[in-house]
Amino acid sequence: MNTIIEKSKKTFGEQLKPFRNIVWFLCLFLIFEFLWKLCVHQGEDERVLLILGKDLTSYTEGINHWTAETVYWVLHNLLGYKDFHLINGITLYFEGSIQIDIIWGCTGLKQLFMFSFIMLFYFGPRKKKLWYIPLSLIILVIINIVRLAIIFIIIKNPYPDWFIPLNEWYNNRIWENTKECYLVFYKDWFNIFHRDVFKWIYYDGVIFLLWLIWEEKIRKADSKKRSVKESD
Repeated sequence: MNTIIEKSKKTFGEQLKPFRNIVWFLCLFLIFEFLWKLCVHQGEDERVLLILGKDLTSYTEGINHWTAETVYWVLHNLLGYKDFHLINGITLYFEGSIQIDIIWGCTGLKQLFMFSFIMLFYFGPRKKKLWYIPLSLIILVIINIVRLAIIFIIIKNPYPDWFIPLNEWYNNRIWENTKECYLVFYKDWFNIFHRDVFKWIYYDGVIFLLWLIWEEKIRKADSKKRSVKESD
C-alpha cells in the first residue's frame, strides 16, 4: 500500500514538474497582491496613499508631475495634438473632453514594485538580475506612458451611443439627459479603459511577458551553460 502511495506521489510530482516555474510565478504574484492589500490603502477618491496607516501621498508628487508632463510631451509635442493641455502640473485634457488628474495610482508604482518583488524571489542568476530588473522597470515606465497616452486619445471624443446601455448594465447606472449624468458616463468611459482594459493588459500582459523572457531566454540559457560546464 505504501509503495502504491509513494509511486502515485512520484508520478504526481513528475506531472507537476513542467509547471513548477509558472506556479511559483503565480504564487509570487498572489503573495504580492496579498501583502499590498494588507499594507497599502487608498483614500475615498484614490488620491491618498496610506502605507501601514501612514500617509505617504506627498512622496508621490514628483512622479505624478513627471508622468503628467511626459504624457503631455508625447501627445502635444511628439504627436502634435495642439488641443491637448496640461494645467496644475497633473491635470491633462483635450479641449471639449473631461479633465483627468494624474495621481499615484496612474504612475504604475504598484506594477514596478510587483515586478521587482517577483524577480527578487524568482529563480535565476543574481548577477543578471542586476541589469534585467532595472531594464524591465524602464520598459514598464515607458509602456505606462504609452498606455496613458492611448487612453487620452480614446476619450478625446465623447463616448458612442452604444456605451449608454452598456454602462447602465456594467456600472449599474441610470441614464438621464442631464449635464451631470453626461459627465458621470464620460468618467465611466474613461475608467473602462484606465481601470479595466489597459490595467489588466499591463498586469497580465507586460509583466508576464517580461517574466517569460527572463524564464525562457535568460534563466534557462544560463542553466544550460552551467550544465555544459559541469559535464566538461
